[in-house]
Amino acid sequence: MTKAEMRRRMTELLASLSQNEIARRSAAAARRFMDTEAWSRSDTILCFLSMPRELDTDGLIAAARASGRRVAVPRIEGGVIRFLFLPPDAGTLPRDAWGIPVPDPAWEPFDPRDARGALVAAPGLAFDRAGNRLGRGKGFYDGFLRSARAAGGAGFTAIGLCLSEQIVEEVPHTERDERLQGVVSDLESVLLS
Repeated sequence: MTKAEMRRRMTELLASLSQNEIARRSAAAARRFMDTEAWSRSDTILCFLSMPRELDTDGLIAAARASGRRVAVPRIEGGVIRFLFLPPDAGTLPRDAWGIPVPDPAWEPFDPRDARGALVAAPGLAFDRAGNRLGRGKGFYDGFLRSARAAGGAGFTAIGLCLSEQIVEEVPHTERDERLQGVVSDLESVLLS
């Protein structure tokens, strides 16, 4: 199966789920994510902001903040993803054309050189148990992970966060795709050493 075919299949699958089911299963995935060793070691969570028909990260973000962790969220600027620390008074964020919440560019930026102790909750359409991730095709997260690792941020952990149907036998990938250290869904945790 090609990347385009898998993207189409996974988009259709997610569209078939009700918002209530996504919300319920998102809470289960968040609990599983918080049970990982990477969570217990982290002081900063880099977490995607959910778009419609995607696992909802609001509960995970709230739990991270309640536990005293700093939370940074993504903003796309000029084809590059930057993470910005979510302030306590952030409120409801405006949404872009895809329905993704957009952080204020004035918020404090996360510096990938200070990534030790950070945990990335990575989005995607599909994941496999070998750490491969299929995104939406723009390469934002692959670029971020590549540059953060090159900047000396090798001490951070990146784990995919999804619904169980998004874990597949094999994700098509190339040498340009950055691997994750695992994937967590509402039904399972697969963490790589």
